[in-house]
Amino acid sequence: MVTRGQKLHLSAPVGVELKQEFRDAHERRAYLRAYLLAQRLLENPALLARGRAFLDRFVKTDPRQRQIYAMWSDALTLPVNKLVTALLADDARGAALRETAPVFVVIPASEIRALEKSAA
Repeated sequence: MVTRGQKLHLSAPVGVELKQEFRDAHERRAYLRAYLLAQRLLENPALLARGRAFLDRFVKTDPRQRQIYAMWSDALTLPVNKLVTALLADDARGAALRETAPVFVVIPASEIRALEKSAA
């Protein structure tokens, strides 16, 4: 069930349809974090190399994360605008990408809180 205040009021990157309904505040906050990440990736596609390095260092050799590594390896071959579209998609793949995203950049909690207020 979606409660008032859990819907988003954000402008989407061109060609991206944003998820609008969330189970709870945690899912909404995680989506806002992904939204900020998507903005950063579009502004600075060089961050993709940082995410790839994170995957190679911490995920690649872990047999329990084999599927995550394969999913993200495929995603990182996409043009950045397609990757952002997949990351923000309201489907199972988008949720999986958001839940397992490598570290591209650290987004300060204060930015997420500010976006939560402005998106309400």
